[in-house]
Amino acid sequence: MSPQQIVGVASRLFGVWLVVLAFQAVVIARALKESGGSAGAVAPYFFAGTYMVAAALLWFFPMSIAHKLVPRTKFDEPVRLRGTMAVEVACVVLGLLVVLWRALPGLTGYISVAAFWVANGQPVQTMEAARHVDGLIAITQMVVGLLFVLKARTLAQRIIPAEAENVQRADL
Repeated sequence: MSPQQIVGVASRLFGVWLVVLAFQAVVIARALKESGGSAGAVAPYFFAGTYMVAAALLWFFPMSIAHKLVPRTKFDEPVRLRGTMAVEVACVVLGLLVVLWRALPGLTGYISVAAFWVANGQPVQTMEAARHVDGLIAITQMVVGLLFVLKARTLAQRIIPAEAENVQRADL
């Protein structure tokens, strides 16, 4: 399996998880609607739609995403991963996991509650401080996850410097 294929599989799995999050957002919207705040229940539906569109793009175009994130190799060449290339793939997968499991649920929860709060005539500043801290944590996790995905090559080169990789090759 080439590095692009690994990232392609990871992006498809990310798309599947986004579908799961979309269903959760719909359930949250229905619960908000049942509690009497029909105007505030629009945000979870928006997130559900956004998740579904992103999941479709990830599912149908995983290799174009993988080719943007990991350098292109020939399909028929044997898979010999350099250390930096393996670390680069690991950074992309780790970044996707951070965005998927940590940042998106927290961020969508914060925005949904804030939209519900505003729809009921309350200013966002009157929300309890813990909600704002949760939102800030989710934003920070999103930034860290995206940095891992978008700067995977730079991180891999810092983790395994070129000199160290050349020494390892000479030992083989």
